[in-house]
Amino acid sequence: MIFLFVASLIAVPLLAKDFLVKAVRGVVEVRRGVSEEWKMVKVGDLLKPEDSMRTGKSSSATIECDAKRLAIPALTMLDLSDVRQMSQEDFLLSLAMENILSVPPRESDEITIPSAAVLHGSNKAKEDADPFSQASVGRMQLQGAKVLFDNTYYATSVLKTKATLRNNPDLRANYSARILVAQAFEKLKLNNEAITEYSLLAKENLTASQRKVVQDSLDRLSQSR
Repeated sequence: MIFLFVASLIAVPLLAKDFLVKAVRGVVEVRRGVSEEWKMVKVGDLLKPEDSMRTGKSSSATIECDAKRLAIPALTMLDLSDVRQMSQEDFLLSLAMENILSVPPRESDEITIPSAAVLHGSNKAKEDADPFSQASVGRMQLQGAKVLFDNTYYATSVLKTKATLRNNPDLRANYSARILVAQAFEKLKLNNEAITEYSLLAKENLTASQRKVVQDSLDRLSQSR
């Protein structure tokens, strides 16, 4: 119970401010607080930190808070509560909790998960027809994490990426997401954590160019120790 209470304190920023919708193109929707209903967004709308946004195919939006603008590209899902800076202490506590949640279950507790071949095979047509299908939500959340990273919200970009990969086993080999986490750790000057992420990524089946990026990063960080 204490664990959940502490987590909730970290999850909601203090003195949070509203977001103003400055531009909308195509299908852009908002989910208010704990509501399950998505509604269309229009220019001039005010969004709360507890809201979530999503964009459809060939769609985009621009939002503003405290004179800072964020461009949200197509097929992106963004929890506005993540658009915030975190102290290193709060971030490391949240990261520790995320790492606990990411520990693989015991064999007796394992649940059979559809293979990537099934997910991207027979369900692919459904996903193409519905850009907001459950199968595409994980990828949209990773796009949201990239928006956070690109706007210097490095801590929340790490937490969102790790949580998304944990909840979507078929995405765990996603190079772009994994490299984002490592680079975000570097930006936060958490070099040991960055080295760990790069080292884990180096064990994956990478292309030659991807492997070079990872190895060059490991070499650079090792020399800076």
